[in-house]
Amino acid sequence: MVRHPLIDDVVGPAIVVESASPVVWLTDALASLLRRSADAGRMVVLRTGSESAITPALRHALGAYGAAWAVADFDGTLRDGRTGAAASGIEDFVHRGPELVGTPSPEHPVAADSVRQISIDLTLRHHAERAVDMGSAIEALCHTVGTCPTRWGTAEPLTVPWDRWVVTQYAKHEAPGVSTSYAVGEGFSATMTAHLVGGVVVETMSAVLTVPEENTDPELANRLFDAVQQVADQVVPVFGVVMQRRGDADHLIRSVSHGEPSPLAVVVGPEASEFLDRDGVWPPPRTTTATFGTRSGARDRSGASDSDVVDGGMIVRFEDGWEALESFLDRIDEDRFLQLVGGAPLDPAHDEGTLDGHVRDARVAGGHGAA
Repeated sequence: MVRHPLIDDVVGPAIVVESASPVVWLTDALASLLRRSADAGRMVVLRTGSESAITPALRHALGAYGAAWAVADFDGTLRDGRTGAAASGIEDFVHRGPELVGTPSPEHPVAADSVRQISIDLTLRHHAERAVDMGSAIEALCHTVGTCPTRWGTAEPLTVPWDRWVVTQYAKHEAPGVSTSYAVGEGFSATMTAHLVGGVVVETMSAVLTVPEENTDPELANRLFDAVQQVADQVVPVFGVVMQRRGDADHLIRSVSHGEPSPLAVVVGPEASEFLDRDGVWPPPRTTTATFGTRSGARDRSGASDSDVVDGGMIVRFEDGWEALESFLDRIDEDRFLQLVGGAPLDPAHDEGTLDGHVRDARVAGGHGAA
């Protein structure tokens, strides 16, 4: 049995935490309860009122530890704070999963105000021969929109000034285990993890950036993808997803609907690109590709030299969102691809709600912190 001062109720295997706070943070106490409950095979259900918001860090932690967010409306009915699906009680989260799938409750409103955001979920492998520098990828992406992290930490409130050298030292201290840290700034929020796989540091980042409204900065997309290519010169991208979405200006997550996000691109690293089927029409319909990290005189798997062999990665940009993404996913050798990717950074994307059920249907999933 998990004993903790934050526990307000126990419903079967579910541990209920009540909060009347207008903003619920990932405090040290709540983080410890999430960890202990997951270790004990228990599900934490955070129950709040309809006016409460949770932070991006807490949103990530709920997803990472298989916890739920139940919103109690004024009439006493419950719904999933993330999906809006109605719940008959706490037991629904136990039996149907921490994120309920179904028709949103009539009490789950559409957001009245929102801003345009870009989410970037990316897994990176640091070069073994180079010094590890956590956070450099985030800074490269942030500079493209003029907003960067100002504070970071492992629990909230985030009060430590952003310093990627200190972030790196924290990740090294936690190695070989998984380190998780969070960063925020004006119009910016991110989750970072790092762990060792075969002596190589694997970093995942899930960042959300507020950007100008569509058509006000026509070069923004090109700058973002240029930044990804710049990152590729320092580390090795494994796989990434870039989405356009709507969200609240303060980056808090409220129990409202902002509509479905739209896929903009995927980043396919050198190893992952080997698992793509390029027969027939390539690139797939409604997509365009740009390569990075290629070199001439590469050798194919048979050992033959061929200057046209591409041994680098690629950025696949989508012209029409989900249809183009699904067309691309049809070209993946899923079994071999998942052995490499293992779900990260798709799991953080699920935690943030940016992939919804689309990629789940394509069976791209994996464990927290997988490489």
